[in-house]
Amino acid sequence: MTQVPGARRRPEFPEDPAPAAGASASGASDAARPGLAAGTLRLARRHAVFLVALVLAAVARGYVTAAYSTALWFPDSGTYVDRAAWVEPAVDRPWGYSAFLALLNPVTTFREVAIVQHVLGLTVMVLLYVLLQRRGVARWLSVLAVLPLGFDAYLLNIEHFILAETLFVFLMALALVLLLVRERPGPLLVAGAGVVLGLLTLTRTVGLFLIGVVFVYLVVRLLVRTLRWPAVLAFLGGVAAVLVPYAAWFGSVHGSVAITDYTGHFLYGRVATFVQCEEVDMPERLQPLCPTLPPEERRPGDQFVWFADSPANAVVDGEPVWSEEDLAEFATIAIKGQPWDYLRQLLSETVHYVEPGRVSGPQDTCPTWWAFPYPDRVEQYECTPVLAPGPYGYDEEMVGNLRSYQRYFYTPGPLLGVCMVVGLGALFLRRRDWRDRLDPALLALVGLTLMAGPAATASFDFRYVLPTLAVLPPAAALALRGVSLRRRRGGQDPAEEPRPEAAPAAR
Repeated sequence: MTQVPGARRRPEFPEDPAPAAGASASGASDAARPGLAAGTLRLARRHAVFLVALVLAAVARGYVTAAYSTALWFPDSGTYVDRAAWVEPAVDRPWGYSAFLALLNPVTTFREVAIVQHVLGLTVMVLLYVLLQRRGVARWLSVLAVLPLGFDAYLLNIEHFILAETLFVFLMALALVLLLVRERPGPLLVAGAGVVLGLLTLTRTVGLFLIGVVFVYLVVRLLVRTLRWPAVLAFLGGVAAVLVPYAAWFGSVHGSVAITDYTGHFLYGRVATFVQCEEVDMPERLQPLCPTLPPEERRPGDQFVWFADSPANAVVDGEPVWSEEDLAEFATIAIKGQPWDYLRQLLSETVHYVEPGRVSGPQDTCPTWWAFPYPDRVEQYECTPVLAPGPYGYDEEMVGNLRSYQRYFYTPGPLLGVCMVVGLGALFLRRRDWRDRLDPALLALVGLTLMAGPAATASFDFRYVLPTLAVLPPAAALALRGVSLRRRRGGQDPAEEPRPEAAPAAR
């Protein structure tokens, strides 16, 4: 038979013949098993570098777990644990992470909670690698994009705390994968992303900003006709399905329909570091809230929020002097009266996240909270964590090794800044289709929001930058999709390679 020019050749091996009459059905399944095993082996070989990195990342987390007898404990940890036992939303933070602890509590110790969080960290690494591979990113670039998730020392450290950050990162990664894994996600998939983002918001309220970013992304895709309106409505429905019942529950407990009722405190802590009441039109009744020291000598903003001697926490006869509305009014007047000081604070703290090193300013949250500690037995509130309830103990040599590792193996701020610029730069690559331009920009904007959101409403803390490791390197990888270590013939971009012409019909 003559081969038609340009037609694809058939495989060199013949198709499997039909089983002979009387052959057992189990024989066919047995024959399929070697094929499945061979396929799995080929897949493992194809992604061998990633699998090695994943195993080493698991070993690193095992080392952290072996170094401490239980999890690490931050002052916020007690609130999360208490609310998990009471099954009641706290005023100052949502109940999502407490719900996570409540689910694990019957069968786990705090050490085992930390192990679960380390597994979630590895799962995020896998999710984002799979996403990048499905989107056609080169394997070497996909591996580079997830290496910070595997080996950043500060991320390994935060996963061992009884804190919401690890669950937050997992839910964020899951939502973004649901949103980006298909070219045109249908309403069901987008609704799932909305539900996950709703759960994310009940873990950390900065999720509200992320919901806004994703909504704008979906609307833009709707305008450029790469998405249909039912998907946008499904997203809003998914978010509402989580947040509306929670807000109603919160209202039944605390009397106001909301997710938290501590916004006034956080905004007060934001402006208390720079406000000068003599320069703004501050009502006399709010004057007692004015800090007395010059701005350069004031404490960090988080201490204005939480410490008992903060003006915001003044008490008379056991009752708070200031309501959340009073504190929010004070903050609003301060921002309107000193807009440039507020903007300077916002920009300087956002830029601080992408500066070299882990240098702390006098008004920053103490960075040594996030260094692998030689923990004290009693909580000192002096920037040193303690161990969670359980057997007290740690291996001094192993902790010393972790501290040495942490000194060098973390993701540099400038690298995160470069990844953000590259991701946003994809918007201006006119040769790409809309999806290849919008998706990297979405991830980059999520990263920027994770930095700017706390800077605008709370205070600077290096732990707030850690979730960006799940979005900024992948944003750069998506923007550079098509880059290969191999030289391509004709210098063509893979996205522009012509498809093979159809074979001419045989006459």
